[in-house]
Amino acid sequence: MTRNLFSLALALSVLPIPALAQSSGAPPQLTDQQKQAMHATFARYGAQQEQLRQQMRYDVLSALTPAHRRELASLIGQLAIEPNPDLQDAAARIDRALSSYERQRIVAAQQSFEVQRRQLRAQMRSELQSELPARPNGDKGPGSGPPRQHPQLSTGMIVLMTLTPHPPMGEHGGPEMMHP
Repeated sequence: MTRNLFSLALALSVLPIPALAQSSGAPPQLTDQQKQAMHATFARYGAQQEQLRQQMRYDVLSALTPAHRRELASLIGQLAIEPNPDLQDAAARIDRALSSYERQRIVAAQQSFEVQRRQLRAQMRSELQSELPARPNGDKGPGSGPPRQHPQLSTGMIVLMTLTPHPPMGEHGGPEMMHP
């Protein structure tokens, strides 16, 4: 169930439903074979993105000292029971607690994750476009422009977004950040 939901979210983030419509406004006529191919593509790339997210989580945890892991576990537990958790304050607390070496490793892991995620999405987009009927006027469809630029995240926010079971939603792109 979670994998299907993740695949659907991934599909919607890469190839929005309105964008599937041809320029004439009519929905594309997909054959059963095309639908099956698209479903298989979403499932395969969803699994690959989940592997990337798990690797990012491992890299972040590996960057932390045992003492900082315990401190972070306590902070995330506090956030879970707060009626109105202040994520910015929590991220700032994490930033202050981490050593410069830990911050460097976490930022490097996040940058590597983002590069791999963009490559994976480009591959998926290319594969999906080959599975869809040709678009009129040579239009390449959604997502063919330059990649979106996301705001620079603090190291503390990267840690929160990577290690919380459901990354915080909001101005930083929500669970899609990885978004990890």
